[in-house]
Amino acid sequence: MHFKNLIFIIFFILLFISCSDNLKKAKTNQINSSKAISKIFGNEDLVWLIEDDTVILNVKLIENFYAFKCKNGKRVYRKKKFRLYPIKSKDDLIKSNKIINYNYELKTNSLLGVFSKIISVNNEKYLFQEEIGKRFIESNDKREGIILKIMNIDPIRIESRKGKIYDKKYENIIADYLNNNLVDPRFLDMDVINAHRKISKKFNITFYPNYFYLNPITAKLEPIYLEKSLNMEKKSLEQKMAKFRPNKKYLNYFILSDSNKLFLKNENSVIKEKVVIPENFLVHFREGQSLDFIETGSIFSYSPLKINGTKEKPVRIYSSDSSGQGLHIIQGNHKSRVNYLEFLSQSSFLDSNKNNSQILPSAFTVYGGIVSINHSIFKNLSSEDAVNLFRCKYKFENSKIENTFSDALDADFSTGKIDNSSFINCGNDGIDISGGFLSLTNCYFNNILDKAISAGEESVLNTYNCSIENSDMGLISKDLSIAESKNNIFSNCKIAYCAFQKKGEFGPGNILVKKDSLINCSIAHLIETNSKLIINEEAITIFQDNVIDYLYGKEYGKATDK
Repeated sequence: MHFKNLIFIIFFILLFISCSDNLKKAKTNQINSSKAISKIFGNEDLVWLIEDDTVILNVKLIENFYAFKCKNGKRVYRKKKFRLYPIKSKDDLIKSNKIINYNYELKTNSLLGVFSKIISVNNEKYLFQEEIGKRFIESNDKREGIILKIMNIDPIRIESRKGKIYDKKYENIIADYLNNNLVDPRFLDMDVINAHRKISKKFNITFYPNYFYLNPITAKLEPIYLEKSLNMEKKSLEQKMAKFRPNKKYLNYFILSDSNKLFLKNENSVIKEKVVIPENFLVHFREGQSLDFIETGSIFSYSPLKINGTKEKPVRIYSSDSSGQGLHIIQGNHKSRVNYLEFLSQSSFLDSNKNNSQILPSAFTVYGGIVSINHSIFKNLSSEDAVNLFRCKYKFENSKIENTFSDALDADFSTGKIDNSSFINCGNDGIDISGGFLSLTNCYFNNILDKAISAGEESVLNTYNCSIENSDMGLISKDLSIAESKNNIFSNCKIAYCAFQKKGEFGPGNILVKKDSLINCSIAHLIETNSKLIINEEAITIFQDNVIDYLYGKEYGKATDK
């Protein structure tokens, strides 16, 4: 902590130490802070002055918001834990007011609403929202009950806050509701569900709960909606793509058959525009066909694809001027199949009409449904993610990702299998999964500049018989993820295993190792306090505080390229 900041904190404490009000009745939205929130990039303590009281808080930067925890029994607007989202534009302000009004209406209809308000900290505006916990239930005039948090959707994984025991039947009830929109009135409060839907429709919000409250009076589940899908900085894919609606341009390149199948008109096609294919088709690519994306050309398809190359005649999608913006499949619940594809020299999907702002971070995207990728090559890709799989089931087999600017394969909230594949010369991570499940077998990693294999946000990873060579970091588990490693070989890596907590709303990481081999690795393991590493049934007891302070290019690994 800088000396000037320390003097500032001491001044506050000495001046206001006698104040006893813990902000239960604070009305002001103006807060003075010992440090500007926008200047915080890690985990720090700071002091706030509100009206006539001071509060010492711990704050952590977690991607697009700041997580706060009050110390010494203090509260801010009666809340011990809360989040702040920066309000940087007029659109952010409009969204923030929408969130506030939405939650207010939930509360006025006796539903579970999150306390939300706009505050000013050192003259910078933020959206304030409480965290979910016991006090949240009480502030909504409900009796204390079990809060279930949705950890993973497919397969469903649920945990109760504070580790309270609950009937496992609720997992199936919640899975049917979230995945199939099936409502069992014996266990879900239909009045609450219907009221929620009505209010969500009024505010044009796609309602998707990430918590459930088990009401001890009714013995029924009530949904809780935290702001996860109302992120200030990260619009949903559907919002981002709203302007890219289907048009007739695709008919310049495809022929429509009687059975709603689209086929390329020419064996070798050149596309120099953004082609948007509507839903309700099946898009076919035949063996030996090629697409050359030039002058920022790309394809964005709401219909599934069947890419049917062969070993002798693969399908080639490339960019001869390296300006192509990729292939993106937004397929709902449908299934795509990719066989023998060569996907070369592409970049991220950009909005060329708005200062080249990034719409999709990947060159090859699959959103929703099922996808199988086999015998394919993804090479020389300059996007943030070479391949991004989002909320889908996937298989990635007998394939290779090579020479990427940043991450090779990023799978978010997805369930998949990766087998007999290679990840070579990656600018950041080899494989990065978040909030999902992955079975990783018989794969090869070489020259990965950050993390070869990374599991985050409560993921489950099983990796077997893989070889990781010449990589900065080998296997990483963070934020309540569980990574199992068996019969893997780590050679010439700076760090073989690393487990830690990155995001404040999660927790430590866990790694279980059996029969691995470490060859010429500088550091066998870097394990944060409270995280776990068990090697051949023996727990490692050497820990390091604040592991994140050593990662992401500070001492090990590499800062994310964007």
